[in-house]
Formats: sequence, C-alpha cells, structure tokens
Amino acid sequence: MDTRFIINISLQGSEGHITYGRFCLGNDRSSADEIFQRLKGSTKEVAGCYLKIELLEEIMGLPVPSGLISCTLDELKENIAIISKEVFRIANLENKDIGPLI
Repeated sequence: MDTRFIINISLQGSEGHITYGRFCLGNDRSSADEIFQRLKGSTKEVAGCYLKIELLEEIMGLPVPSGLISCTLDELKENIAIISKEVFRIANLENKDIGPLI
C-alpha cells in the first residue's frame, strides 16, 4: 500500500482553512510521529487561534488526519525550523526517499 506522511500548515480564513505550507516526511510512521511530537503548540483547541499544523497519513492519495496543533506565530517559526531540519536529515543524511509533493 502506498502510504506517506505529510505536515500541512494552514490558517483559518473567512472562507475556511487555507493551506499555505506542506512538508512530506516520507513513509516511516515512527519518524513522522517523532517529528510531530517535537513541534511547539497546543494539541487542545485554542479559541481564536488561526495557525494550525496537521499531521496527515496519505494512504493511496487519500489524507487521514493523525494529529493537530494550534500554534502562535513564534511557535510556527520554531516548528518550520524543526521540520526543515528533519526533512533535510531524512533525505540527505539517511538517504531516504521522502517523495515529491503533488
């Protein structure tokens, strides 16, 4: 089965969620979960919070939500740094295929 893990970054707009960032973490569930657990923010719904980070498991192209974090702009900055560092590590140091984003 074709499975991969994705992190979506979105904000709540007047028309609903607008996804403006997307990172592919490859197909290793434990690695994706470990990265997601390191991210800053709250796993509880935060009233008035417009920045969301969502972990998705894509199975045969269909997204299945696995986790959601609400965060501040400062936390988002730290989270993007964490995600970028881990994507670099997976793709270049571990030589794993993280796959293209389509």
